[in-house]
Amino acid sequence: MPFDPTATKFSADNALLLAQASQAAYLDQPAARSTAARLGFPNFEWIDLTEWFLGLHAFVASCDTHAILAFRGTQDTRDWMDDLQATPARFSWLFEGAAEVGDVHAGFGHALRDAWDKINAALEIVAPRPDKNASLATLASAPQPTFWITGHSLGGALAVLSGAAFSFLPDDTIRPVSGIYTFGQPRVGLHPFCASYDQILQSKTFRFVNKQDLVPRVPFRGWDYGDIGQMIHFDDTGTPKLQSSQWANLLVRTFESFKEFFSIMGNVRTDVGDHSMDGYAAVVGAQQAALSTLI
Repeated sequence: MPFDPTATKFSADNALLLAQASQAAYLDQPAARSTAARLGFPNFEWIDLTEWFLGLHAFVASCDTHAILAFRGTQDTRDWMDDLQATPARFSWLFEGAAEVGDVHAGFGHALRDAWDKINAALEIVAPRPDKNASLATLASAPQPTFWITGHSLGGALAVLSGAAFSFLPDDTIRPVSGIYTFGQPRVGLHPFCASYDQILQSKTFRFVNKQDLVPRVPFRGWDYGDIGQMIHFDDTGTPKLQSSQWANLLVRTFESFKEFFSIMGNVRTDVGDHSMDGYAAVVGAQQAALSTLI
């Protein structure tokens, strides 16, 4: 698969490979490993993230030039939409030693924090950080693979929170992030957190929204949740737009009641309709030419 490991701005090729990696995260471990190898990643580690959400997994994979961390979502959005899970929590409380950057969705934050040691251990296997005592000559002779993060639905939320953790934690735990591409990602934090995130990672974060997918609209803006990164919306014709009037119109629509909203969300699945990862991968693949000139 074409991929630019040194890209410093949006890449349509990178978006397609990361969409396919997000698809692969929904497979079982042997199939995900096989798909990663087909995509050009001979090194692979599977990560169990089921402490908080049933069926949640991720994998890390690498080749000589780049490494990826791909998160799976959950089949049932009700897992993370109940009142307790959506309660905000301080990022610096979840990740000890992190900068004071605001509050994030507690369910997403706890799921990532409880798996943080597993994620870092897997990354050290497939893409170990260089010895901090190594000479400049040694580092130059063996450049570090660039690092990319992706995910769909709940997995997209964990992808952006991972990018934040790798960027906001103390120096000895920081891992430079080259890009974060998410698909159907819900909102992850309150406005102060989003502002802190965008100061560091907005230029590297690309958030895909497919047609009338409901999940990127929650948790509500009325609960003080905000958006991060740069959004690319595929309108009802499948055309990618940065400033989508159709999406702006969807955002201003209100539900008649919370009961109506949760009734709708209770029937949203990761494998059906506008929210399905297969649908995201298909439209990213079909719109490569348009995406390549979008940003």
